[in-house]
Amino acid sequence: MIGVVVVSYRSDDLTVRFVRDQLGRITLPCRIVVVDNGATAQEAEVLQQRIPEAVVLPAENKGFAVGNNIGIRYLLEHGRPDRILLANNDVVFVTERVVEALAEVLDTHPDVGIVGPEVVGPDGRRQGPEPYQGMWKRYFWMYVSTPFLSRKAKRRLFDLDYAEQAAEGRHDKLVGAFMLADTDALVQAGLFDEGTFLYAEENILSDRMAAIGKYCWFCPSVRVLHDHGQTVGRNFSTRRQDLLQWESMSYYYRKYRGYSAFSVRVLSVLFQMILSVK
Repeated sequence: MIGVVVVSYRSDDLTVRFVRDQLGRITLPCRIVVVDNGATAQEAEVLQQRIPEAVVLPAENKGFAVGNNIGIRYLLEHGRPDRILLANNDVVFVTERVVEALAEVLDTHPDVGIVGPEVVGPDGRRQGPEPYQGMWKRYFWMYVSTPFLSRKAKRRLFDLDYAEQAAEGRHDKLVGAFMLADTDALVQAGLFDEGTFLYAEENILSDRMAAIGKYCWFCPSVRVLHDHGQTVGRNFSTRRQDLLQWESMSYYYRKYRGYSAFSVRVLSVLFQMILSVK
């Protein structure tokens, strides 16, 4: 049994299409839970009537991690599926048998805790996987080095072509828009860290999996399209997205990678200065 968690925020039409047109293509037995962030009980009931094949749970909007945990805990209490698919509602299956192929990876690789397909954007470029990068490298030197490096040198130094060159196998971080997790590993890892509102969930979950001896696996033999602009891009400006990402990543670097609060504060000031002239 595959449990599916979809976190929806003010995007009922998109959620309905995703549940019917995409999740309906999965051939394995599924139990679908939609966590309707920011919805009242009445609003969630309207959505429930449109997708009777799913269970719709109204929730206070406390972010993506909290929303996922609400859905996961519901599944654990109602049948406990072997695998849990964590999916955004702005995803479209490009190839057939996407979830089936990911499930086969978990079946044949006992050390894998999470597996993800090739995820591409509307431009056709991969959105992941990604390697780990230190805080200063990612949020300071990548920007201030631009006047001093050629485009080719910058791309090489900061692994900007990593996703396009990634082969099937183990990687530090997958794209959180669509991932299949082993339920036992997910529970042992402690589910999602609810200290973030948006972004950094994949980084944190990857580290939590590594702490229990599990790792992330990239499976490019199957592909999905992720139109990020349909959800986050519609609700937040680019600057707001950058600030939200930094806020979550600074939490990640402090809690999981050992950076001091002082260094994070210093970089926070510098990064906001960079954004002001970006």
